[in-house]
Amino acid sequence: MCFCFVFGAQAQITKIDTYSNKIKGLSAAQKDGLDLLFFGSVPKIFISEQGKSIMLWTEKGSVKTVELNYKQIQQLKDESLSISYKSVEVISVTLEKGKSLELDESYISNFPNLKYLLINCPGKLTNDDVKSLLGNLTSSSSVSKDLEVILNETSTSS
Repeated sequence: MCFCFVFGAQAQITKIDTYSNKIKGLSAAQKDGLDLLFFGSVPKIFISEQGKSIMLWTEKGSVKTVELNYKQIQQLKDESLSISYKSVEVISVTLEKGKSLELDESYISNFPNLKYLLINCPGKLTNDDVKSLLGNLTSSSSVSKDLEVILNETSTSS
C-alpha cells in the first residue's frame, strides 16, 4: 500500500536587493552583461508617457526588456504585445518619489522568461518599502521563485 501526499508550496519573491549589492562579487563580464540588460541598447519595448509602445533595436522574438514608468503599468497587460513579451527578461519600472505602484501577478503573467523587476527610484527604497509596494506580488503563489527585484537609486532631477 502506498500513500502519496502532495503539498502545494507557495513560491514568493524572496530576492530583493539593490543594484550595487547585486553587482558586488560579479566578474567584469557578468557585470557588463547585467549592465547591458538593465541599461544598454538591447532589444526593448519602451512605453512612452502617452502609453505608446515603441520597439527599439528589435528583431522578431528578441525583446529582452520592457521599460516604462509607474503610470503606464497597465500596458504590461496589453495582449497585442504578448508575443513580444515572451522573451522579456527585465521589466524596468521608474517610480517617482512618494508614488505607489499597484502590481500583482496579472501584470507579469505574459512574461514566462522574466528574471528581474528593476525598480528605478530617486532616493532610497528599503526592502520593506518594496514589500509594501509589491505586496500582492511578493506573496503570490504563481510568481516564479527565481524572479529578482532589483532596486536602482536614480539621481533626482531639479
